[in-house]
Amino acid sequence: MESGTREKARNVLKRILAAASYDVEEVGDPLDLSAIGSEDALVVLCSDDPETIENFDSMTYRLRTGENDWICRKLLFTLDSAMQTEDCILWGPDEFVRYAGRAALAEVLGQSLILDLPPPAGSVRRRQIEAAPAAVEEEPEDGPELPHLPVQVPEKRACGIAGVHGAAKCRFIPYWNYRYVSTGEREVKDRLVSFDAEGAGAVNAINGLKMEINPDEIERGPVPFGSEIVSARLVREDVEDQLVREVVDRLTQRIRFRYEKGDAIFYEEKTLKPDRNNITVDLETVYVPVWQVRGGSKIVEVNGFTGEVLSVPMDEGVELL
Repeated sequence: MESGTREKARNVLKRILAAASYDVEEVGDPLDLSAIGSEDALVVLCSDDPETIENFDSMTYRLRTGENDWICRKLLFTLDSAMQTEDCILWGPDEFVRYAGRAALAEVLGQSLILDLPPPAGSVRRRQIEAAPAAVEEEPEDGPELPHLPVQVPEKRACGIAGVHGAAKCRFIPYWNYRYVSTGEREVKDRLVSFDAEGAGAVNAINGLKMEINPDEIERGPVPFGSEIVSARLVREDVEDQLVREVVDRLTQRIRFRYEKGDAIFYEEKTLKPDRNNITVDLETVYVPVWQVRGGSKIVEVNGFTGEVLSVPMDEGVELL
């Protein structure tokens, strides 16, 4: 199957599964999609290659959540009418056309598509899908150790706050937690102007938005296992330079003074700015938990520390209600 054909097939299958109320995500090669429903989980492959299909058919894909381990069902879409499998749900052109049409009609009518699939393997809520042999290794209970705000809003509560029925994923969003100190003074015409100041805050390392973080509330330890750790996009040097510019602008003063010269009275105005070399900024990466609640094509983000529904996405590519 050519790459262009495979991509088109993947997009249509994604819409079909979404119409059937699955939470669908694209995954890396050799697979195409993973989908989670209210009672089962699927992995999807679009291929005509016999070797790839054979490996897919013989492999066991497991979904791990907490202490439970679930076996995912496998959906294969192929244009090779002669292809046979032993452990896959096999879709050819006929099934593809039938369910694509039904999905389109379900969308028009605002209904949920019912897929005629084999009985589910079990009920699942969250996922971490991986290919593995029959033996299952024991998972760690905690994720990596990071400075972060604790998760005070549980998953079920976050879904209730979001008002969306679907799956939730905990993501830790990086922030540049900062503290600045400015010193120095200038004297003009017997007037002393001080530039002493200090302050603190946090800058979202994804979109640059600011928030307040209480240093006493930061935990320094492991995050919950299975959480997604989002990488920073704004680098330290750029954030520090922007903060220094903001401090300079905030402390800049316009001084107007009066003096006499002969029989005339003069007014003079000077703009006094602090020396950038007298401003120090300390930065530390702190992670903020965010529940991303996905229901069909709708996504709502809830701050996992405060329970606040976010009006601006913490990350790019997120559509908010």
